[in-house]
Amino acid sequence: MSPQKILYVAVSNALDFKNVNGYQYASTPNSNGVYNRRALKPAADQFFFIGFFWTISDNGTDNQLDNL
Repeated sequence: MSPQKILYVAVSNALDFKNVNGYQYASTPNSNGVYNRRALKPAADQFFFIGFFWTISDNGTDNQLDNL
């Protein structure tokens, strides 16, 4: 677009995989001697973000890119 206008798009897990980050096991075994577990999943399976950032200045061309 221009140095004053930035369009940002981010997508996570676009193919909708059912991710498991790990497992949490019980601290004691059940009656069969097996430690029960539960899957640790992300809070959201899919995520998308669209952002538009616009630098507004007095003359319309100034920005802070030179100061980075």
